[in-house]
This record gives sequence, C-alpha cells and structure tokens, in this order.
Amino acid sequence: MSNSSTKHSAKHSSSDNASRAARLLRPDVLARLSSLELVAKSVVEGYFTGLHRSPFFGFSQEFSEYKAYNDGDDPRFIDWNVYARTDRTFIKRFIGETNTTINLVLDVSGSMAYSSTNISKLQYGKFICSSLAYLARKQHDAIGLTLFDQSVRGKIPPSAHPDTLFRTLALLEKTEANHETELNSQIQQLASSMTKRGIVVFVSDFYCDPEELAHQLQPLVQHGHEVALFHLLDPSERNPAKHVKDFRSASAMRDIETGEQVNVSADYLESVYPRKIAAHIGAMNSQALRHGFNYTSCDTSEPLTEILHKYLMLRQQRR
Repeated sequence: MSNSSTKHSAKHSSSDNASRAARLLRPDVLARLSSLELVAKSVVEGYFTGLHRSPFFGFSQEFSEYKAYNDGDDPRFIDWNVYARTDRTFIKRFIGETNTTINLVLDVSGSMAYSSTNISKLQYGKFICSSLAYLARKQHDAIGLTLFDQSVRGKIPPSAHPDTLFRTLALLEKTEANHETELNSQIQQLASSMTKRGIVVFVSDFYCDPEELAHQLQPLVQHGHEVALFHLLDPSERNPAKHVKDFRSASAMRDIETGEQVNVSADYLESVYPRKIAAHIGAMNSQALRHGFNYTSCDTSEPLTEILHKYLMLRQQRR
C-alpha cells in the first residue's frame, strides 16, 4: 500500500474513532452511567485521549520553571530537549500547578429541573461540575462546591485533600432541584464569602438581568479571581417551535418555579421568543467580554467534551 493510501486510511480511522468517542460521550449516553465519578472520568479522559488534542492540560497553563523529575510526576511534562542537552530529566512546572482553588457554584433552583429530553439542565450541570472537579483533582488543585437556590443548600469548603473529590461527587449525586431563586442576591453573598484567589465557576440557566449579574460578579475579578460562567439552556428553550408539540396552536406555559401559567401564541414561539433568548445570550456574552469573565453557552444536547473544549480554549485565548 502506498504512503498516501496509508495516510488516507489512518485519517479515516482517526475520524471514525473521534466520531465513535463523540457518540459515547453524548449527554443521553452519559446519563446511563451508574455514577458521576464514571461520567467525570469518561468526559475528562475521553477529551484528552482522543476527541480533541489539546496543547495544555487542566487549569495550569502558564509556564513558570523547571524542576527535577521524581517518581509520580506526570511524564507528559518532561522536557526532552533539556534531557538531550544535559542527560538529566526535568519537567515543566506551571503557575498555579499545585495551589489553584476551583470553586464550583451550581444553581439548583426549580428551573434547572426542566428538560425536553431525558436529561435536565441540573443533570447536565452536575456533569460539568463533576468533570471540572475530576480535572482539578488530576492537577492536585483545591476543590470547593456550593449549591444554591433561594439560599445555600450545600457547601464543601475548598480543599486539596484527596477525598474532597469524592465528597463533592457524593453531594452532587444526591442533590435535587428545589424552590425559586434570587440569583443576583445569592451570587452577591457567595462572591463576598470567597476570599482565597482562584477560579470561580458558576453553572446556571442565568434567568436574570445580565448587567446586574455582571455588577454582582465584578468584585470577584477585582479581588483577583478568575470567573467562569456556564450558561445552560435546554434545546427547547433556545427554539421552542422546534420542540413544543403542536406549537401552531396557542400553548399554555407553566413557570416551573412559581407554577404560574400563561398562554403563548404560535407566532410568539416561532419568531419573537427565539429572538429574545438570542438577545439574552448575546447580552450575557457582551457583559462577560466587558468584565473579563469566561462565558460558555451550553446546549444540554451537546457532548460534554465539546463544552470542556470550548471552555479550556477560551481560557487559553484570554491568557
């Protein structure tokens, strides 16, 4: 077989493997796994071993110095050029490699229970949080978790202790959506309680005023935190005309948090609402750019590896 044929065959094989990995990491497939630990491991290791080749690993991206290689160090960071010159093995150390704090903040209000498929926004949010926690643990970073709706529903203080990951996953596993939420007021309180610099990740459907949200988050940036926003929306929330059955007739919509019902016309569902939600997403993105947040818009039908890739690439671009 010619070299060109071999390369062509290898290219198709790589493409097929990536396609197969993408199917296996779809949210509906991940939802069938028995635990969040398996979900997190599948997403993170699937991301780094096949679906995407990334120029960096985890949260620590900025090169700082070399240190001698010791048993247990990650061999991926060995500098082979230095080894060739000195016959000694060194690895690259990165700023924040061992002392970054990752605070995960998950909205568990009633609206997060919504789903037009077999996976809710809350379940998808759990997948994101567990994957980031797993990735942080691989980097030996401190992990913290806060669950909130009208008030704080659960909290694990940031810690680099090995069992923090398992306590984080256990708390996520047993959490259900409840109550209404006062998003901006809760974020203001949460922001004021975070004193140690690090990465603060907010996972929510962000049904709030984007400008007011940015105002509440700005103190975190001013105090040296890196703020990341994962904006979760169900496919039917982006374009209900494609997902609401018999949308051609007037539909009665019920607020999942308050129970209030309103009648909505087909014209509104087909033309007005999609423009409004697109404008809201655009406003969220604009405020993030203006205030220095990392903003990732998430459709709950997207593979988790795609979301992880978008976020990590955004972090790299903004450094």
